[in-house]
Amino acid sequence: MTCQYFSAVSLLCSLIMTTSVRSRSFDKKSHATPPVISDGPNYHVYFNPGDSRITLPCAATGTPPIAYKWTRNGVPLDVDDRVKVDGGTLLMRNPTTAYEGYYQCIASNDAGAAMSNVTFVQAAVLQTSDARTRAMVTSQSATSADPLKLRCSHVIRSIPAPVFEWEKKTTADYFRLNKFDSRITQTIDGWIVFAFVQTSDSGEYKCLSYNNVLQESLGGSKFQLNVEPYNASVVERKVHEAPVLLYSTSNATMVEREKLTLTCLFGSWPLGYQVEWTLPSGEMANGSSFTIVNASVKDEGVYKCRAYKTTTLGSKRYSQTGHVSVQIDAIPSFTIFPADQEVVRGQRVNFSCQGQGRPTPNVTWYANGTSLGQIEDPASYVTFSDGLTAFLYLNDIQATATVTCNISNVHGYRLHTAKIVFASESDVDITNPSSQSRSVQRSTESAELSSTLSKTSTEAYHTVSTYSKQTLVSKENGSSKSGHSGKSEAHTSNSATSIVYTSAGVVGGLVVIVVVIIVVVLYIRRRNRNRADPVVPRDYRPRNDILIVNNQRVAYDSDDSGLGIDDQRPENNEQRGLRQQP
Repeated sequence: MTCQYFSAVSLLCSLIMTTSVRSRSFDKKSHATPPVISDGPNYHVYFNPGDSRITLPCAATGTPPIAYKWTRNGVPLDVDDRVKVDGGTLLMRNPTTAYEGYYQCIASNDAGAAMSNVTFVQAAVLQTSDARTRAMVTSQSATSADPLKLRCSHVIRSIPAPVFEWEKKTTADYFRLNKFDSRITQTIDGWIVFAFVQTSDSGEYKCLSYNNVLQESLGGSKFQLNVEPYNASVVERKVHEAPVLLYSTSNATMVEREKLTLTCLFGSWPLGYQVEWTLPSGEMANGSSFTIVNASVKDEGVYKCRAYKTTTLGSKRYSQTGHVSVQIDAIPSFTIFPADQEVVRGQRVNFSCQGQGRPTPNVTWYANGTSLGQIEDPASYVTFSDGLTAFLYLNDIQATATVTCNISNVHGYRLHTAKIVFASESDVDITNPSSQSRSVQRSTESAELSSTLSKTSTEAYHTVSTYSKQTLVSKENGSSKSGHSGKSEAHTSNSATSIVYTSAGVVGGLVVIVVVIIVVVLYIRRRNRNRADPVVPRDYRPRNDILIVNNQRVAYDSDDSGLGIDDQRPENNEQRGLRQQP
């Protein structure tokens, strides 16, 4: 009897141990987390071909351990003696112009992959006219009290944009001009503007183009300025003349939230003139410069500047009006973004995505960080647009996945990632056939587990039944040999009681077994249902490809929260307040 009890208990223990082992196998998978990029390179990296090395950082978090690789222009980067990956950081020794290109870090583990932003690596250049041309001196004459402007030329190419400086030659050497002289203004695009000249301004001037990366400068234009003494009658007339417009900022295109300074410079003798601006809104502002801060679409339009001088009679003499046209563009933002979906195997999944921006953004779809165009089976998806909203249909879903919508224009991009979730399956990459086979394997294991449960319950039932029958026979035999055959009523009563107790034991044992099986099955189903999907946090920013905009590669970042706008565009030319494209 004891052995039979031990047999039933051992079967239950075997059942529990089996389910425990299976549960641990699911636990191991549930703790896997896909990589999330925590550190990446800048969007635009300049290098001096004479530098010892280029360093592009990359780091990610996630479990199990992460492997890193880099691509250049979308092609896996070969590692050699001069190009190495240390952890996730890319090191390139003694770089040359051959190292220029678009670089991206890819971090991956068994749970998924994440991509850094794409960085454009570019060699710094400073190229001017030949030395003979630069040595030429242009003669410039003016009369005292006349306005004057000179432009720096001979700069053919500079990467990044140069910083201009003007110098004046003395008997010994050149010296930088006094920037505190209110008559003289140097502009960021290479002009030097005199509100009026005087005889002391005579001399030789030259401009310099300085490259911050190369940390060197080259001389540009040279001018020999000769200022004649003024004529008293002419000067008397100039006092009453209106100011003359000499310089105004070129028409500009800027992006929302950017800052841009507009400048208008005038010539006048003496300097006692005022500058007023008429804004697109009709409001007025004063000063030689007007700054647009945190630009928005309402700031778009034509800005007008003009100067006036008040005569001794109290009248105002106005200059010619300058016009600066400002266009305000916008980085894309979501109006409709794809939502997470829970589906069953074989179901078709529909996603929609819509963005706004100036210019109108393009929409690109990704599955698990891979462009749909790179998926082997083109019949597995359909994309189309009604002109405003982009749609994605994924057919016959057989695995969990992440779907990303990328909206982009020339100024940047936004990403939003949605999950396709199964209620009782572990994650499988729809672009990876091997992981689909793992899903089939796990489904087979689940079927085996169900079979084990069924087989175990049957064996337990037969064990308890056998034990009960043996107990009943034993009690009946004992009763027949007790020597109380004459007491048939007592014997019958005792036998009936034994049968009742035996039946109750059988039913109770079966109930216990059924309850245990139900608890174990529910526990396993619950653990499978709550497995770890490829969770993509809301603030996760996979920078996952090089986008082609107007036949140009553009490096983008992501952030569906609307933060980090300045980080999602090519580097600004802070001095010009304008965008500098690679």
